[in-house]
Amino acid sequence: MKNCPNCNAQLPDDAVFCTNCGNNLGAAPVQPPMPQQPQPQQPQPQQPPYQQPAPAPAPAPAPNPFDHTDEFSEEEVHDNKIFALSVYALSFIGIIIALLAKSSDNSQYLRFHIKQQLMILIGQVMVAFITALLSWTCVVTVAGLGLMAFLWVVEIICFINVCRNKSIEPLLIRRLGFLK
Repeated sequence: MKNCPNCNAQLPDDAVFCTNCGNNLGAAPVQPPMPQQPQPQQPQPQQPPYQQPAPAPAPAPAPNPFDHTDEFSEEEVHDNKIFALSVYALSFIGIIIALLAKSSDNSQYLRFHIKQQLMILIGQVMVAFITALLSWTCVVTVAGLGLMAFLWVVEIICFINVCRNKSIEPLLIRRLGFLK
């Protein structure tokens, strides 16, 4: 048996640490901390009152790459709005009416909406063809009807956007690369 050099507790000879005070028996004894003399307090410098930093300016909203509204003048939109509405309301017939009525005008606004409706129409024809071809399975028929309903909703959204003087590429159709 040996004694701890720090607290004089009796320990086994092979002990590395004192079980009473935790002293490392391989190192020098731990000296208890000496009480410190109180120091006279020095006056703290006055800190200025808390000031909030100026708020950072709000970041500008990112432009929507599918919104083409700013590309067309108000006059062009006003002159061709009825034909753009007919494109979505009458589908294929509306496209023909818009092309015949404004063939000499060469309006970029009307051309944009004709292209969007053509992509929707081609999508509808493709879905109808595939659904008819594979209609012997219930799953394909239900999926085809769901896609057709989705494309009709996209057409309605495009019609509403034209009513609001917006020219936004419709969802899902914007992913198609043809007619760009």
